[in-house]
Amino acid sequence: MEMQAAPWLAHYDAGVPATLAPYPERTLLDDLAEAVAERPGAPALLFKGRTVSHGELDRASDAFAAALAGLGVAKGDRVALLLPNCPQFLVCELGAWKAGAVLVPLNPIYTEQELEGALARTGAETIVVLTPFYGRVKAVQPRTALTRVVATSIKEYLPPLLRVLFTLAKERKDGHRVRLGEGDLWLGDLLAGNARAPRPPVTVAPDDPAVILMSGGTTGTPKGVVGLHRHYAITGRQLGTWLQAGTTPWDDVLMAALPLFHSFANIGIQSVALRNHNALALVPNPRDLDDLLHTIAKTRPTAFSGVPTLFSAVANHPKVRAGKVDLSSVRVCFSGAAPLLAETKRRFEELTGGRIVEGYSLTEAMLACAVNPVEGPNKIGSVGMPLPDVEMRIADTASGAPLPAGEVGQILMRAPQLMARY
Repeated sequence: MEMQAAPWLAHYDAGVPATLAPYPERTLLDDLAEAVAERPGAPALLFKGRTVSHGELDRASDAFAAALAGLGVAKGDRVALLLPNCPQFLVCELGAWKAGAVLVPLNPIYTEQELEGALARTGAETIVVLTPFYGRVKAVQPRTALTRVVATSIKEYLPPLLRVLFTLAKERKDGHRVRLGEGDLWLGDLLAGNARAPRPPVTVAPDDPAVILMSGGTTGTPKGVVGLHRHYAITGRQLGTWLQAGTTPWDDVLMAALPLFHSFANIGIQSVALRNHNALALVPNPRDLDDLLHTIAKTRPTAFSGVPTLFSAVANHPKVRAGKVDLSSVRVCFSGAAPLLAETKRRFEELTGGRIVEGYSLTEAMLACAVNPVEGPNKIGSVGMPLPDVEMRIADTASGAPLPAGEVGQILMRAPQLMARY
């Protein structure tokens, strides 16, 4: 489709170019390798008081890649994850990619029926599952292509004291202790057994499939959206450049409170963190507001992405209202998924001294999105303007002809990272 001139370019923040092309022929694995070469000891993941360095993340994902190859996982095979935000998610995701596999991140609160449908549609042969969800996986396994089930406990990456407390107080009571079925494996055993194994000799190219993300939209049954490695690299550079006024490579901490199985965090937050070598502060359950606020206090994140209900819940939390939580580290927040109320924006910006910028995208666009500027005017009720190299127009639903300002129509989008296919 032909696009008109982009009037929004005149309103970009200073330092944000109209285009970032040509994009480098890279993947997020290359970004990780760059971090390991430059500063292997720099923090990559922050989780419950535990720090995982870029070097440790690289070695652990190499070990998982070697384990997958040893189990017969080949390039193009699908590896599913049924995990909350925890270090194992990144270890297994990067390891799957290093083995040439395609990642299938799934929602841990899926019912058996939803889980079975997603596994059947994506053809996943391998799954890594947190222990409380193990029974659900075993219940649906006979009706799926799953041949390899790898279990992991949330406590595997907890610092020593927390691990002891968890084992004593929560493991059995909250359903975290399971007995594995015949042939199933523990992630910890796989990582230990392959600790010195080299990364498999698999070429991972920008145009190789990287992920199948489930997207239900408003149509009911979720469809699998196939994204390429190139798409992560492009989005990381677009969003990283857009947010540069609020985030600094290496030094700043990005908050990952939204679930990594969803495109918002999986593509948006994660790609910026890996591209800019920022530490990710992982929050397993954003509904646990006390834990969320504790994580903010301990990790001092600069960027905090969320949905309007989350910003509202934080602003209205008794500890926040009483002035007992310091949110002043937060310089920029990205809000999406639902309209942001003016009062929520005002209150949260007052609390942090930072800025909430509202945006819009969809899984099928692999986060080619529109977003309000970090420094320039923010229009309440607007999703802002397209990122560099993203073009949008409002068109007549029937003819596709462009509509003048103020008219209602359908959004047409063109960008270098739109999904490969369903």
